[in-house]
Amino acid sequence: MLDPVLEARIAILVAIALVYMLFDVFNRRNVPSMFAYGTLVVGALVTLFFSASLYAMGVSFGIAAIVCGVGYVVYRAGQLGAADVIEFAAISMILPIQQTPLLASYQQFGLPFALSMFIGTGVVALLLIPLYYLPRAQGMLGRKLRDMVSRRDIFKGTATLAAYFAFGLFLVYNIPLSTAGITLLLVMCIGSFATILFERPITDSMIEYIPVNKFEDGDIIALNLMKNSEISSIRARVHGFDRLITNKLIELMKKKKIKARFPVYRDAMPLALPIFIGVVLSLLFGNLMLLIIS
Repeated sequence: MLDPVLEARIAILVAIALVYMLFDVFNRRNVPSMFAYGTLVVGALVTLFFSASLYAMGVSFGIAAIVCGVGYVVYRAGQLGAADVIEFAAISMILPIQQTPLLASYQQFGLPFALSMFIGTGVVALLLIPLYYLPRAQGMLGRKLRDMVSRRDIFKGTATLAAYFAFGLFLVYNIPLSTAGITLLLVMCIGSFATILFERPITDSMIEYIPVNKFEDGDIIALNLMKNSEISSIRARVHGFDRLITNKLIELMKKKKIKARFPVYRDAMPLALPIFIGVVLSLLFGNLMLLIIS
């Protein structure tokens, strides 16, 4: 039987992650700010009322602060949305430390639940990215996927397979791998290989070339699809030009009368979906990296 307090924490956590996912999937990847900030309040209240001691309360707020700090850096780099960072922070307060998994009993070493959730999200995303984008790329680009794979892509994909194989051999000879651990490695290997091999069609299926007046706060520019000379020219005119588009940057680019069209990521895979699955996997099986060596 679970402790009633832990049961309440888990129920609140799953409910919040589920609502984030529903907004992200069915509301055009738009999570209302009121809801997002409200989940931070809920997380803080859970910490205040459910913490067993001042030390536990401090640990909870400390982990959330680290999640916010790291998340903000990743957000500014254009790799995560603001709502995703807030979701991670809220969940880290609701369940600060990874508990014994519901369907497993191996040691979790008191690691933060946010770490388990982040790893679980990454593993799920590795699998979902090719499943989500490759059919989309096939329909949008009107070409066979194999025709969009270069020799460089094949080399990078093969190198990835070799790296996973070498890592797997290292584990086999040093740590007895469980069936679950082998399965997890295979899932990560297949997802990584497909994503790297079909990197160009996946990227092209995400991109829309748009002018500055159609930018939205939080948009991400695919700088890797722009020439270095173009990027340098824009940066010379617009201070702070980078991947992440903010309202301030939009106003500055309009003021400088930038007329170019930019490759912007649009209709991206709803990240709250792999986050939700990552949350469920972490509750059921714990930190998936520990699953490999347990």
